[in-house]
Amino acid sequence: MRAFKNYFELNRPYRFDVTDITAFIYVLCAVLVMCGINATIPFFIGATIATAFCWQARRINLVVLNVALWVMNAYNLILMIWG
Repeated sequence: MRAFKNYFELNRPYRFDVTDITAFIYVLCAVLVMCGINATIPFFIGATIATAFCWQARRINLVVLNVALWVMNAYNLILMIWG
């Protein structure tokens, strides 16, 4: 357990990060989808926030992942509105 806390830096005071918002939105979307509710709009908002801020991490895999999620959600949003 100690290694887990050290690895994720859970042994120091909480510091707010923008990714906390995206994580909350993604969990909310998962719950909404499991309840049978269309979560395209909040998922698109979360993907937009994640894509906007993933550049700061300077990890190409995060950029690719978040851009792919954003494109998928933009496509679903377009289908939902004009489909």
